[in-house]
Amino acid sequence: MFEAKEKPIEGPGTIVGANVQLSGTLKDINDIVIHGKVDGEVASEKNVIVAKTAYVKGPIKAKNVQVAGKVNGEIHAHDKLEIIESGEVTGSIITNDLIIKSGAKLNGKCKMGQEEAKKEEMQKKENIKPAVKKEEINKEAQPVKNLTHKKYELE
Repeated sequence: MFEAKEKPIEGPGTIVGANVQLSGTLKDINDIVIHGKVDGEVASEKNVIVAKTAYVKGPIKAKNVQVAGKVNGEIHAHDKLEIIESGEVTGSIITNDLIIKSGAKLNGKCKMGQEEAKKEEMQKKENIKPAVKKEEINKEAQPVKNLTHKKYELE
């Protein structure tokens, strides 16, 4: 995910305070905890926690994601996505393990399993669209036959 020329420094991750409004891309190899508002991509090689007071508009990509606040965007959690009671997610999710607590809200598509996650990632990287069935192509390509032209005259 991150291309580092030097060995990354281990330490605490990133914390976005409750009164912080951030616009742009937020990336960290360590954990990211969001209490405020983020308008843009959030990416971590470890965990992303969207606290109860947080709002994220944009994609989230991490090993594990926990949502207690609101997210409007795609979530790609490589291992696990957990949406707790106060959490609201609007957007597609891709994960291997999904936990949705009673009271949580999810509006969007869900793909689960390692194969689905890898397939989705490869399609995005290569900009490949799903294959169209041969029958669908032939239906659209059929020429129109037996057209008759009628001439109408007014009396």
